[in-house]
Amino acid sequence: MANRYEHIADDLRRHIVVGTWLAGDRLPAEQELAARYKVSTPTLRNALEVLQSEGLIEKRHGSGNFVRRPGQRMVYANTRLHGTEQRAATNAAVSVRCDSRTVEADGQLSLLLGVDVGSLVTEYVFVGHQGTSPRSLARIYVPHAVARLGVPRANESVWGDGVRELLSAAGVRVARTTERVTARFPTTIEAQTLHITTRSPVLAMERVSTDATERVVEGALLVLPGDRTEILFTTGSAPERLEAAR
Repeated sequence: MANRYEHIADDLRRHIVVGTWLAGDRLPAEQELAARYKVSTPTLRNALEVLQSEGLIEKRHGSGNFVRRPGQRMVYANTRLHGTEQRAATNAAVSVRCDSRTVEADGQLSLLLGVDVGSLVTEYVFVGHQGTSPRSLARIYVPHAVARLGVPRANESVWGDGVRELLSAAGVRVARTTERVTARFPTTIEAQTLHITTRSPVLAMERVSTDATERVVEGALLVLPGDRTEILFTTGSAPERLEAAR
């Protein structure tokens, strides 16, 4: 037997499908909906979380719940060909906002960057939007012991490529980059930033870049909503290596 919140989710879903609320519309306030269905606010929120997990609505903190616009599935392509790292590309227009600040490394950053807890680190936070909907969250970290960098001039890449350009300009050369992609549930802060529920899976990438001495010069944590995202990696061999293999 279905729970009460599941019946409410079914009814709310029907209203969205038939066009009672159109894409971009704000749903009635949670208190109003709870009164309409004669349930408690927690029960109503359980129903809303079902629709959030399905990608039908998004919660904008401080503003309410909105019907999500039909967004196309986005492919994030991180291409490395012939030893040259190219700028990441997407198949849809995305605007990127970047903020930066100095933070002290906690336990997680200490392990990621290979620095002592409490070491000063520059944190860059890139949030990509498709229209009004946030689609990506990237946090890039550079230890002060490596370089003291400014703010990237152009915030075009959801991967934070502008930080790489700043490192290069400061004379820091990346020799190796290791990337690990996992599927998991978002943290509360990640869910709030991406306007999703903590029950909605995300694709999480951890990227660590080192120089020729194997010192970590940059660490990155990228989070993408799992319902509309693909990550595409393309690699190629240098021509001379192909010749040697023949």
